Amino acid sequence: MKLNKILSASLSLASIGVLAACGGGNSASDGDSGDGVTLTFWNGFTASDGEILQDIVNDFNESNDKNITIEMDVMTWANLNEKLPPAISSKTAPDFIALNYGDFAQYVENGAVQSLDDFWSYEGVDKSDFTETAVELGVVNEEQYFVPMQVQGMYLYWNKDLFEKAGLDTEVPPRTWEQLTEMAPKLVDSSNNVSGFVFNKDGSAPLYNWILANGGKLVSDDYTESEFASPQNLETLKAIQKMIHVDKAGPESISGAEMDNLMNAGQLAIEINGPWLNNGLKANEINYSVTTLPQASEDGEKTAILDGVGYAIPSSTDSDKKEAVYEFLKYWNTTEIGKRWSIENGFPAYLNSVAEDEEVKNNEIVSELSKQMEYAQPFLPGFTKIAAINNDIINPLIEKLLAGDDPEKLMNEADEAINDLLNQ
Repeated sequence: MKLNKILSASLSLASIGVLAACGGGNSASDGDSGDGVTLTFWNGFTASDGEILQDIVNDFNESNDKNITIEMDVMTWANLNEKLPPAISSKTAPDFIALNYGDFAQYVENGAVQSLDDFWSYEGVDKSDFTETAVELGVVNEEQYFVPMQVQGMYLYWNKDLFEKAGLDTEVPPRTWEQLTEMAPKLVDSSNNVSGFVFNKDGSAPLYNWILANGGKLVSDDYTESEFASPQNLETLKAIQKMIHVDKAGPESISGAEMDNLMNAGQLAIEINGPWLNNGLKANEINYSVTTLPQASEDGEKTAILDGVGYAIPSSTDSDKKEAVYEFLKYWNTTEIGKRWSIENGFPAYLNSVAEDEEVKNNEIVSELSKQMEYAQPFLPGFTKIAAINNDIINPLIEKLLAGDDPEKLMNEADEAINDLLNQ
C-alpha cells in the first residue's frame, strides 16, 4: 500500500491556526456500533466553523439514543494529510475523517478509505434529498467513498463602501470576467492602500473557474494528456496578467491568506473566494455583498466548479464501528443540521429540504450562494494528480505570470510539465 506517498497539498479551504493536533487512534470501547462506542474524528476546521462543528458534535453526543460518543481532533488540512497515511498504515488512524474533495481521490487510489456505498441503504437515509452533484463529489469509479459534509465553490465578494468611494454602483458587481478586468483598476486607491482586485499566487481555484468559463481545459477527459496549451487558456492568462501586472489592480505577489486579510481590513474592493470568507467579513463589520462567479457572458451558458468536504472512513477502521459512524452521518444530513450549518457558516445548501426551507430562502447570503448549485459541477472527478499539478506547476505559473513573464511561454512550459507528470 502506497499510503505514505499521498500528497499533502490540495485545493484546500482557507483555514488558519490550529485548535488541536492530537493523535486519534482506534480507542473506541468494545461492543457493537450502538452499544457504548466511542468514535474518533479528525478534521481541518480550525476557524469559527470548527466551533460550530464541535457544538453539533456535542449535541449529537447528548441526543443520540445509541450511546455513541464522538471525540473530535482538529488540525490544519495540511497536517491532517501529513498524519493520516502513516496513521492508517499503523492502525492508529481515527475512526472517521473529513476530507477535501481535492484530496480524497488519491486516498481511494491507495486503498486508504472504505467504500460507503451501503450508506444510501442505511435506515433513515434519504438519498433523494441530496443534490446529484453533491453526491458525485464523493464518487470514484461509480462507487461512493465519501458522504457530503458541505459543498462550496468560488464566489465574488465586493466592498460596497469602496465601490461608492470610486463612484461605482454599489449594487452592480462585475457579472463577466471581462467586466471584472475593466472594473478592478477603477477601484484602486493608492493613497489609502486600497486594491481593486487580488489574484493570489496560490489561486488555482479561481484560475480553473476562469479557464472553464472561457472554454479552456486543464487535461483531456480521460486524464491521459494535457490540454493546457490552447488559445482559450492563453487568452485567460493574458487577461489576468494585464489586470494585475499592467493595470496594477492589485499586488503582484500575495497569498490567499494575505488577500483575505486585505478584504477583512477594508483595503480590497473585490475578492473571489469561498464561503468561509463570510464570517470574517461579518466579524470585521465590512459593508459587503456576495454573489455567484463572473461568467464568460451575461446571457450565455453558466459554468462554475463545485468543491466540497466529505466524511470518509479509513480502511483501518473496524467494521463494527461503521454503523456508529453512519448514525452521525445520518444526523449530519438531516434538514435541521444542514440548515444550521448553512446559516451559521454562510454555506450553500446541498440538501433539497434545506434549500427549500423558508428561513434559508430568506437568508440573503445562503440563498445567493445556493444559486450556483444549479449549474456548478465537480472538477475532474476521481483525478488523483490535481494536487501535484497545482503545487508543482500551476501555482508557480501564476506567480511568474503576475510578475510579468511571457504568458505563452509559461503556458507551453506548464503543458509540457503536466504531460510529464501524467506519464509518470
